Amino acid sequence: MVSYGQMSEKFEELFEKGYRARRENRVADSRAIFLDAVRKAAEDGDRPSLAEALCGLAQAENDIGNCEAARQHYASAAVLYRQVGPPSRVAFAIRHEADLLRQMCQPSAAEPLYLEAEKIYRQQGDGAALDLANTLRGLALTREATGTLETSRPLWIEARELYTRSNVKAGVEECNRKLSS
Repeated sequence: MVSYGQMSEKFEELFEKGYRARRENRVADSRAIFLDAVRKAAEDGDRPSLAEALCGLAQAENDIGNCEAARQHYASAAVLYRQVGPPSRVAFAIRHEADLLRQMCQPSAAEPLYLEAEKIYRQQGDGAALDLANTLRGLALTREATGTLETSRPLWIEARELYTRSNVKAGVEECNRKLSS
């Protein structure tokens, strides 16, 4: 979770509780906590907290298999992050929305979101290497789903390099499998 300087203690505590419930696999509790945070942030007009609460709620919805609701929450969070920043959170929200669109067999809707997230993460530099790797992975899978395999190979190569630098063994292994097939 990202901490904003203007975020009140009330939201910091709610988000901590929501993410703890999620880590403990108490997804219904996590969903309820984030729903409460969304309501409170909306009532307070606290857009940074509302955006973060929507991302937490999206994760909880995805955990229970409600992909469309999760996608909508990420899309709403992205709208708010475009207004209040930072760009890394815009990229986070749209990349996760793209992942959901891809999983829901909507690759043509996912691709522009991946491309936008890629652009933002490249501007962020080395600190966003893992986020960029995850974005390139999603974009490569999207390209494969649309039948443009030749354009996915360079994405897998770069993602493998980034996963290697980030010490993400599972990511490197997946890239190697894709590149050897």
